[in-house]
Amino acid sequence: MHLKHKKSFEKDHAIGVIVYHDFHGLFKYLILKHRKGHWSFAKGHRDPGETELMTAVRELHEEAGIDDVEFLKEEVMLKEKYQFINGKGVHIKKDVWYFIARSNTEDIVVDNKEITAYKWCTLFESERKLTFKQSYKILREADALIRRHNLKSVT
Repeated sequence: MHLKHKKSFEKDHAIGVIVYHDFHGLFKYLILKHRKGHWSFAKGHRDPGETELMTAVRELHEEAGIDDVEFLKEEVMLKEKYQFINGKGVHIKKDVWYFIARSNTEDIVVDNKEITAYKWCTLFESERKLTFKQSYKILREADALIRRHNLKSVT
């Protein structure tokens, strides 16, 4: 008799921020190159006692040096789930909850620890820059929310 081994997964939860800047009517999104080599958004884990929003603000400051932002809402606006196998061969089920924020500055200071480079990309450019298709999918959703929000602000 053979027993089937159930795959065990570790769960991981992170908080992220999709940041955009208005370059004279052209929205560009902040894409960060993480130390492990992939291009994605500012994100990280909650510290004890932090709210999701506090985590988002801290991660944005630590990874990109941005403090002057306006959140579309002070609540999570998008959620992403995916699975991967980490460098140690462990199966990870990860979910990332995203805020959306408008940066009032285009000046970025990467920390050179977790983040090694950055680029402001249009939605079109970001498809080639982002490492994972899932990231581009979530950015398209964010782009639609941002455009709806900005249309309401104008009218």
